[in-house]
Amino acid sequence: MAQQQQQRTPPLIPVSPSTRPRSDSTIVVPEAPLVPVSPLAVDIGGSLTKIVYWRPPNPPKLPEYINKEPGLENVTNFTLKPDPSLNVYLPPKGMLKFLKFPTVDAEKFVDFVKATKLHEQYGCFAEVNATGGGAFKYAPLGTCRNRRNFTVVNSDLAVEQKLEIMLCPKDEMRCLIKGLTFLLENADNEIFEFYSPSDAGWPTKRFISTRDQDLFPFLITNIGSGVSILKVTAEGAQRISGSALGGATFWSLVKLLTRFRNFETTLSLILTDGDNKNVDLLVSDFYSADKTPAALKPSVIASSLGKVQRHDFDPHTAKDEDIVRSLLYMIADNIAQIAFLNAKLHHVKSVFFTGGFVMDNPIVWKAITWGVHFWSKGEMKAFFVRHDGYLGALGALLSSM
Repeated sequence: MAQQQQQRTPPLIPVSPSTRPRSDSTIVVPEAPLVPVSPLAVDIGGSLTKIVYWRPPNPPKLPEYINKEPGLENVTNFTLKPDPSLNVYLPPKGMLKFLKFPTVDAEKFVDFVKATKLHEQYGCFAEVNATGGGAFKYAPLGTCRNRRNFTVVNSDLAVEQKLEIMLCPKDEMRCLIKGLTFLLENADNEIFEFYSPSDAGWPTKRFISTRDQDLFPFLITNIGSGVSILKVTAEGAQRISGSALGGATFWSLVKLLTRFRNFETTLSLILTDGDNKNVDLLVSDFYSADKTPAALKPSVIASSLGKVQRHDFDPHTAKDEDIVRSLLYMIADNIAQIAFLNAKLHHVKSVFFTGGFVMDNPIVWKAITWGVHFWSKGEMKAFFVRHDGYLGALGALLSSM
């Protein structure tokens, strides 16, 4: 008789103890003695490499291919007990800084650090926490603290050889959760909703404070190539759902159906151009304005790209920008519905949308916000993160403390 397989519950991912600040603006991380193993951490993605670091005493001018982000405005004062061997700017306060650059320039960045001796400003440290797919690609084989019998997977990068620093791979989802939880508990002007007082106006960021809120439980909807939905509680976190229709799906369809080949350029164009009504079937295409079904506005999409299949459709009337906007709405609305249904199923009110597809993408913010509002009938809001792309690197840095 075949044995029945027992259903396995996804393992819980531990969440770090609460690091809530005191009543003043000083952020304490945490009150116990804190010894940072490393002054920085890195998230090596397929497209971009992100670094979170303590500001060095004498930072050099950075190369042009590096994009500097503003530091955490209200999370710059940390009470730390640093390792005396680290000469990082922490006496006793320091500032967290953020930068990113194309991963293809990683080797150039390592050479830049070596040439400027930037890493020597921090004193002596031998390990840097790294997350993302590249963390395992570029890190030496074997455990971080056992330096015997390892080889460098990518000898061209050779961080260990050039800088005498070893990359220590950290689990990507654990770092994401740790980074977001830290910001939720300690930062103002970090979490925002894309708010519009009316349907006609273009939304703006409206920041909310989560420092004194009862955070748990909450959902993270992480949108990269695909979609992962994580439920985070005070005890831990687990992946509860997901979808194969994510950012890679959107971009692949765009490349198949339009002339566009650059992701950033495409999104910047459709900020001001493109009308999905030229290719989508709307409720108004089926009903007159005075006879639409209850709770459905005439502008609601009934079928994405639905007009294309009509016998009277003229392909010359649709621009590539129209198709891109339709595809973006299709993917974003699908994700918004899945996130809402999971939040309802698991009795969660707060949903934070993160990931490469969401980062610095106002059109996606607007589409997801509208989708969550529509499916929840206005009872739920979509929240986004200012330093979204750096959550993994921030979590990796916190893992070293």
